[in-house]
Amino acid sequence: MKHLKKKMLGGTSLALSLFMLSACGSEVATTGASVDTSALQEKITGLEKKLVEQGAKSSEQEQKIAELEAKLNELRTNVIAVGGASGQTPVASGNNGSAGKGDGVLITFAQYEKLEVGMSVEDVIEILGGEGEALSEAENMVVYNYKGTAGNGANAVIAFQGGKLLTKAQSGLN
Repeated sequence: MKHLKKKMLGGTSLALSLFMLSACGSEVATTGASVDTSALQEKITGLEKKLVEQGAKSSEQEQKIAELEAKLNELRTNVIAVGGASGQTPVASGNNGSAGKGDGVLITFAQYEKLEVGMSVEDVIEILGGEGEALSEAENMVVYNYKGTAGNGANAVIAFQGGKLLTKAQSGLN
C-alpha cells in the first residue's frame, strides 16, 4: 500500500507540476504575444506613415511633371510661332521639307525688289506669296529657290539665317 501511495502521490505531484508548468507557459506565451503584437503594431504604424509620405511625394511629383509638360507645350507653341528654335521655318508636310520640295510659287522682279536683308521668314513669305523650294538646310540656315514668272530659267535664291533674310540673288526676273 505504501508503494501505491507513493505512486499516487508521485503521479499527483507530476500532474500538478505539469499543470503548473502549462499555466506558467501559457502566461509567458500570452505575455510574449502581447509584446510581439505591440511591436508589430508599432511597425505597421511606421509603415503606414511612410506610405502616406510616399503618397504625398508622389502627388507632388505628378504635379511638377504636369507643370513641366504644360511649359514644354507652351514652348513648342512659341517655337512654331516664331519660326522654329533654330530660326528656320518650321517643317510642314509638303512645305520646306528636303531639297526638291516646295509650294511652286512663281515670283516677279517687283516682289524680289521688296525683299530687304534682315526681314523675317514670315515677312518674306507674305511678300512672295508662299515658300520656295528648299535647296539646302543646315543647323541655323536655310536656302530657298523661287522660280520666276518670266520662265527661261528665271529664278531667285534667298538665304535665311536665324530666321532672318541673310542674302538674296536673282537671275532673269522681269
